[in-house]
Amino acid sequence: MISHSPEQAAIACGLARKLTEYEDGLRDLLLQWDPELYRQLSDRFDEMQMEAALLPGVAASWTELLITRVDFTHALWTLTVPSRINGRVVAFHARHKVAIEEVRRKCGDYIARAECARL
Repeated sequence: MISHSPEQAAIACGLARKLTEYEDGLRDLLLQWDPELYRQLSDRFDEMQMEAALLPGVAASWTELLITRVDFTHALWTLTVPSRINGRVVAFHARHKVAIEEVRRKCGDYIARAECARL
């Protein structure tokens, strides 16, 4: 069993919370295209990436999250009418959401192991 530090558990807890906020922002972005919101979400993603790098058990899932983010972002940017979301964007968004959930689950593993270690 891999041991996790309380510091890693705290990082994982914060990352899980930020992933939820990021996911909420993506939903808002799909409802209405907003370049400023897109920039904020991109900045938030970069911050989360730095935190994820401190959690070795998240690395593979984070790589998948990065890939799905690139696909999703590319689909958004190639829309000819930004206010009309097409099936391609919806599909890439769904894949991105699955990857977000997987990283959030791995964060939960860090949190659970730290809590078990305290018992």
